Amino acid sequence: MDPLSRTANDPALFLDVLIARPEEALGFIARNLPEGDFRKVVIKPNWVKHQEHADFPITALVTSTGLIEQCIQACLQKYPRLEKITVGDVPLQTCDWAALLAQTGVDRLIEKYRGHAQPVIQFLDLRRERWRPEGGFMELDAAHPGDPLGYSEIMIDDTSLLDEVSHNAASFRVSDYDPSETVSVHRKGQHRYLIARTVLEADLVINLPKMKTHQKTGVTGALKNLVGINGSKAYLVHHQLGLPSAGGDEFPEDVSRWILWQARLRERFQKKSRLLFKLLKSGWEVVKKLRGIKTVGTKENLAGTFYVGSGSWYGNDSIWRMVYDLNRIIRFAHADGGPLRAEPQRQFVSIMDGLVAGEGNGPLQPLPVQAGVLLASRSPFLVDFAMAKMMGFDFRKIRLLANWHRFPDAVFSGFEPCTFAVTLNGQRSDRGIEAIPVLQHFLPPPGWRNHIELA
Repeated sequence: MDPLSRTANDPALFLDVLIARPEEALGFIARNLPEGDFRKVVIKPNWVKHQEHADFPITALVTSTGLIEQCIQACLQKYPRLEKITVGDVPLQTCDWAALLAQTGVDRLIEKYRGHAQPVIQFLDLRRERWRPEGGFMELDAAHPGDPLGYSEIMIDDTSLLDEVSHNAASFRVSDYDPSETVSVHRKGQHRYLIARTVLEADLVINLPKMKTHQKTGVTGALKNLVGINGSKAYLVHHQLGLPSAGGDEFPEDVSRWILWQARLRERFQKKSRLLFKLLKSGWEVVKKLRGIKTVGTKENLAGTFYVGSGSWYGNDSIWRMVYDLNRIIRFAHADGGPLRAEPQRQFVSIMDGLVAGEGNGPLQPLPVQAGVLLASRSPFLVDFAMAKMMGFDFRKIRLLANWHRFPDAVFSGFEPCTFAVTLNGQRSDRGIEAIPVLQHFLPPPGWRNHIELA
């Protein structure tokens, strides 16, 4: 029997958890895939960036390639009329795609499936633009093709939860991206996203997030992984400029004025004067050394004074709203773009990779944790609620999760935290979050320390 049919209420609101049984991963994936005559499947891993530092290994940074391969195999077994499987993501614009493929072993997976004719199996970098960092500046890679099917603009407009804070829309920001582009697509009554059409044309999307902490959302899992369906990061509101007393959520009220001035100078000069920016950057390095400000999240550094900026703290009231928009889009956006439709446009399931998880200054500097867990549900909220508990965090203190009841789709959010159905290594419970164990007390991101831990 499909475990998703064993709940007493809505079968979508079921969570399946597998701990410390990696030999059962393929069967776990197969039984959690929905039934259906699917022709186009998109597998959406977390391929945020290539490895840049030995303390933050690729195994903790991105979705396991072995899990991706098992997901492909499960699809081949379960959906005999498949025409195409696409494995794709929108990494950071500065991600070195070739390095990512080599570090993860995805290059070998590409070679394995190169000649597969039915279905076609393809691996895509879905970024609309790719940039190379050059001395603190970004150089556009003009040869990058992007999504071969292009991009569709999805309009959420006044139904977006961002609209509640859009009186402050002129201050919407995404670090290192042109604010004029962000503000042009997010203002009062108008909120738009640029979604890879390959994703929108799928009739099944399989979300394969990584279990990690996150600077701006506290945790990142099934909900946050959907930022990787949007072709341009400039469309993704991350924070609002300023301190809370001035209506912003960029920094906590007690932020060092050195950090505040650095942020203002960076935004003003980064894309205008190479020479001046380099001089200011050199000055900032001196300030960091004198003030003992750390930016590399090793365990030793996390214990000291750490740089917290650009909405990377527990008071961020912007990014969860954007993430909720994207989770509505994955269900109700049509491939041709425009407003959301009334009826679901595709099926969706999340299967989380917590085999090697990440703690500390995630998502780009995750310290590895051998968690040995897989989680699956058609509700990304259930996956992330369980993930937070396993990390030793309180979902009520994380806005991304605490606002679940405001998400306008009962298939994802129509549950109560202490009564949803869950199986843990095959044992059934209706106690919801109470049935989920704490695997380990993860180190929270620096800006969340002493604010989200379970008592």
